[in-house]
Amino acid sequence: MMTSSEYWRALLHETNVVEQLSNKLTGQAIHNGAIDAQLQRQYLVRRAALADRADSLQRATGFAITSEVDADLAARHLLDWDREHHTGQGTVPAAAARWDADPRGYVHQEHASLCRDDQLDDPDAARPRT
Repeated sequence: MMTSSEYWRALLHETNVVEQLSNKLTGQAIHNGAIDAQLQRQYLVRRAALADRADSLQRATGFAITSEVDADLAARHLLDWDREHHTGQGTVPAAAARWDADPRGYVHQEHASLCRDDQLDDPDAARPRT
């Protein structure tokens, strides 16, 4: 089992990865006037999963302030993107009504799907055990 400081380090690493994706997307938009939709989706999945992990870790360590709102908004953004672009990869489609009440559950499904497809590292590496 990972220690709290190991979780924080993993979270910081993922934050760096998400920031690099954001910078790459910004660069594409500036230079090409458009972005790669697949890269945008990967950013949205990783950003939403990061916010969800941060919320869980901050709750577990007593540092929760606005992390729940951030995680909920990031999850809703991913869900809206996948509904509009029909890009979900999980077994339950984004259009399913169940996700209206549980957008963070949708993030869990989509992040796990990316990990199964070997597109990301272990989905639970930075998730605290609560």
